[in-house]
Amino acid sequence: MEITKADIGHAELFKNYAKDCVQEGLELYDEAKLDSHAYLKKRIAYSEGKELPAGWAPISTYFYIESGIICGSIRFRHGTNEYIENVIGHIGYDTLARARGRGVATKMLRWIVNNIIEHRVIITCDEDNTASSRVIEKCGGEYLSTFYCEDEQRNVLRYKLDRT
Repeated sequence: MEITKADIGHAELFKNYAKDCVQEGLELYDEAKLDSHAYLKKRIAYSEGKELPAGWAPISTYFYIESGIICGSIRFRHGTNEYIENVIGHIGYDTLARARGRGVATKMLRWIVNNIIEHRVIITCDEDNTASSRVIEKCGGEYLSTFYCEDEQRNVLRYKLDRT
């Protein structure tokens, strides 16, 4: 098992990961259906602060790779704004359905806490995502509040995480 920053050398592994994510209904990867290589290049550019949509903070993407398969992806947003603070948080992650229940999300989040964050960050999850809230709490997340996102009509649990 390794957690590593996304780079173009992961193109073939990412193609398979994105395909599986799309089949599982993860809308984040819908754009990768057409051209996973271009999507990965864009995500790499985001980590360098390039090609970002207006108002977006740079986002670094890391992959959890096991036996030559990307089992999960975690993203870290550098910087903040109201939307990050209240709705999406500084950290977002996903795991393949077949990798869930094996601690992949917990390992990725602990790795980010121990290796990437330098100060307090916000991490969020949907109110009904009990698996994600357990992962966040296992990794030291301290519940702050529930935020109602009117645009998306959903409740978001907000936690703070500090470097351990």
